[in-house]
Amino acid sequence: MELTISRTIDAPLDKVWEIVGPNYTSAGDWASSVYVSGAREGTPKVVGAPAAGRVCETSLGPFTETIEAYDPARHVVSYSATGAKMPGFMKGLRNTWTLTPQGGGTKASMTLRADIAFPMNLLMGPMMKMQFRKALTETIDDLKVYAETGRPSASKIKADASKKGIAARRAMA
Repeated sequence: MELTISRTIDAPLDKVWEIVGPNYTSAGDWASSVYVSGAREGTPKVVGAPAAGRVCETSLGPFTETIEAYDPARHVVSYSATGAKMPGFMKGLRNTWTLTPQGGGTKASMTLRADIAFPMNLLMGPMMKMQFRKALTETIDDLKVYAETGRPSASKIKADASKKGIAARRAMA
């Protein structure tokens, strides 16, 4: 399954890239679904990447991500993700951010690729696509607010104030 969500962000490309590229490990600062995040231990498998990946405590539980592609010239970062609560039929999950200039702003696109084993791809695929669409939309909307204002979105502030958000930050501290 593949799903792409895009937004036009009223911020310069370099500013948006700084958030998703060099500050990749800081998604917990602005993404509602990520309560807290930090650099994953290890050597980056991609030359020039800011880290090997990141660890995140999310609304769906803990995730470990590995940067699979990182291209500052093309403004692309791609990472695979594994989570303790991912079902066994989920064979792989990869997300790619692509940024392009658009007028004085930036077009940000997220492409999620989920490898779901047969027959679950047929049985669960449509429902999972709806859930992924909601999560991607929230994340890219959070990025838009953060890049344009320098502050987290109302959704992120609410998530951080939740019991899960407070507990996740305490656990990672």
